[in-house]
Amino acid sequence: MALFVSRSQWGARAPRARSTSITPQNGGVTVHYVDGVPVARADHADCAGQVRGIQNHHMDTNGWDDIAYTYLTCGHGHVFEGRGPGIRTAANGTTSGNQDWYAVCGLVGGASGTYDAVTAQLLDAFRWSVWNLRRSGGAGTGVNRHLDHLPTACPGQLSAYVTSGALEPATGNAPAWPGVTFVYPPVTTHASVTTWQQRMRAIGWTIGVDGRYGPESKAVCQEFQRIRSLTVDGAVGPATWRASWDV
Repeated sequence: MALFVSRSQWGARAPRARSTSITPQNGGVTVHYVDGVPVARADHADCAGQVRGIQNHHMDTNGWDDIAYTYLTCGHGHVFEGRGPGIRTAANGTTSGNQDWYAVCGLVGGASGTYDAVTAQLLDAFRWSVWNLRRSGGAGTGVNRHLDHLPTACPGQLSAYVTSGALEPATGNAPAWPGVTFVYPPVTTHASVTTWQQRMRAIGWTIGVDGRYGPESKAVCQEFQRIRSLTVDGAVGPATWRASWDV
């Protein structure tokens, strides 16, 4: 699943100031990459340090109040909390861009044919970020690129994924409740487990689709229930089933 990493978990510095004077309902989410050279960390243990380095650069070199981005995503499927929902970004380069758009940065880079790989986990993390910012941050339906605000190469290799719609969480009405609650343990095996797993993957969660509701599916369910303020019991009952299609 797209795993959320809070500011305290990655060791963020306190911001100097925060502004909640934003209207993200008028825009949505802007996609960024880090740099014109490859930057992705092979070992996920190094990603938190990379995010701390970005925050230090933004605050100490650029003189900004905090790390500029709302969220940052890594190729291992994690979403690092930056400024977070409801806080004005400093990343998009224009007044209207920072007013109306959140900023999500992929921890990748590259140019001149040498790019970091765009992994399935990175795309999952972007889709989760878009979904979450719409749900929790009031973001509009737009997903655009840094270069749509001002002349820049950013977001590099991610640009094609934005324009193709690949970062858009899937939406749709919930199928009829199958009448079976998915629980673990023991493993629940049912055709509708596949339907639910496919849905969770479509809205950005990294989850196997095998028709078996086991420990991985339960962990995804619990995190989904937590962020949706549902009862966190790890069971897909009628309320969790319906919420999975309510994006």
